[in-house]
Amino acid sequence: MKNLSIGLLVGSSLFFSFSNTLNAQVLKGIGKKIGQKVESYVDKTLDENLKPTSNRNSSSNGNNQEGPFENLKGMKNDFARGAENIFEDNFSQDSAGDMASRWTSNGRGEVSKVSIADGNWLQLFDGNTYKIKQLVRIPENFTIEFDVLAMSDQEPKFALDFGFDYQKGVGNHYYLAYQNPLNIQASYWFNKFDFASKEVDPNKRSEVKANMSYFVNDMMKVKIRVDGERMRTYINEYKILDTEMANPASKKYFYFAFNSDDKSAEVYIGNFRIDKI
Repeated sequence: MKNLSIGLLVGSSLFFSFSNTLNAQVLKGIGKKIGQKVESYVDKTLDENLKPTSNRNSSSNGNNQEGPFENLKGMKNDFARGAENIFEDNFSQDSAGDMASRWTSNGRGEVSKVSIADGNWLQLFDGNTYKIKQLVRIPENFTIEFDVLAMSDQEPKFALDFGFDYQKGVGNHYYLAYQNPLNIQASYWFNKFDFASKEVDPNKRSEVKANMSYFVNDMMKVKIRVDGERMRTYINEYKILDTEMANPASKKYFYFAFNSDDKSAEVYIGNFRIDKI
């Protein structure tokens, strides 16, 4: 009986010792896994925080891009302004509240000051097309430059068209401006720039995707250079087009056309100039 009691005591000790060892190993394993997960989370968080802000923002909206445009790496910003000024207007000679004196439209426009930029700006209104009032003969080789301020408190449902047609003055608004001889549309609504030309054979139509939120409540600088048939278009520091689009023999009258379903939107143009190359 004494031997049995001793055996039971020894067996119990061995069992509890084994159980404690097993529990310690299990707990150690769980602790190791938790530690690995915490370490992995910390590493991932550090990696995200060390990424450039632009990369983090672009990955959050599903676009792997740096800046407003996709897949445009390697396009050189080689804009060079023409040497001889043909026309220039910064609206400094106009009074706030009046239509720009050197421009005309089918309806209305208004020179204004804005809070985010210096100088005077021409505000564009929905359903209106704008042209230079005086006869400005655009040469075969030329550059055009202007700034756009687009401000909105909500989803920007508007588009700004600009380009060339063959008619002086404005009779009707260009709702379908892409049907004109040469048109560029900056669509803040559909996040793209759309190019259309009927001046070359075959006619051309192309699209450049863009995150237009970069240009809302901020300034967009537009530069166009035309050498014969070849047209280059630059938005801020990005060249987004470089191909044959123009007929150098055609008469050209420049226009803006604005369409908007955004009641909070305010769109302005400023610092407009044309130079001969």
